[in-house]
Amino acid sequence: MQTCEDIQITNCTFADSIFACIGIGSETSGGIRNVHIESCKITHAQTFAIYIKSRVGRGAFIEDISASDLDVSGTVGGFLRCNVLSSGLQDEVPVSGDEGIPAVRNFKFSNIRLHDCPQVADVTGVHSRKPLEGFELTNVTGNCAKGISLANIHNAELRDIRVTGLTGPLVSVVNVTGTGLEDAASLAPPKEPDAIPSLVTPYVLK
Repeated sequence: MQTCEDIQITNCTFADSIFACIGIGSETSGGIRNVHIESCKITHAQTFAIYIKSRVGRGAFIEDISASDLDVSGTVGGFLRCNVLSSGLQDEVPVSGDEGIPAVRNFKFSNIRLHDCPQVADVTGVHSRKPLEGFELTNVTGNCAKGISLANIHNAELRDIRVTGLTGPLVSVVNVTGTGLEDAASLAPPKEPDAIPSLVTPYVLK
């Protein structure tokens, strides 16, 4: 598989009635990197405005994803979701062991304006054996029913999160290090899929 890279999305208006406005994955076996989203408006999404997804068994990586200067409204799920544990159909011959767990690195989101949003961010679908390395969420304003849920992340940075209307804690975490987490509530660990066993007979590309 060839790497999908160097994608620039600017000055667009999105509305989606099926899934997410911007979906990254779930086919990641060639890797995805350098995706930059800027100055866009989300007017409707059936799940989340931005959905980053893959599953154990796909392997490879998703890295260097950034979004800034976004207006988000009309989402059924919320602004951001990351699930690299179990999204998408399993491949016929999945990659076994830790190599099959997608590596995720360097996600940055800033200057986000939310309007009647169900949730700011759900970034809990990350494997404990391959944590997300580097996550920034800064300068977020608006009104939301739920805040930010994070799991299995190293070097997170939360700053200038100013949202109203929350029915629970602003930030909930499990196995997360970084800054802006001082008053975070505790979160239950995400359920991780069973490990992919090695093939008895190695796969041969035909």
